[in-house]
Amino acid sequence: MRWLRRGRAARALRQLNVLAEPPASVPIAEGVGIFVGIVAWDLLSAGEMELLKALLVSAGGAAVWYGARCWQCSRRKDR
Repeated sequence: MRWLRRGRAARALRQLNVLAEPPASVPIAEGVGIFVGIVAWDLLSAGEMELLKALLVSAGGAAVWYGARCWQCSRRKDR
């Protein structure tokens, strides 16, 4: 197997070395940040908190962010 260490075969093996990519993680911190921002905006502007609205908007925002991460990972794999 020493012949694999030198020459064209070694270069070909080095080029085929591919590292695994970690899967896209769920953006929990971004979702919490959106939730806190919406609650603070409602509290400062109207004087009341609409937690259900803030929860729905932040869950939707986190889902869109997760979808964008998955799409970006799939585009990288295609290259």
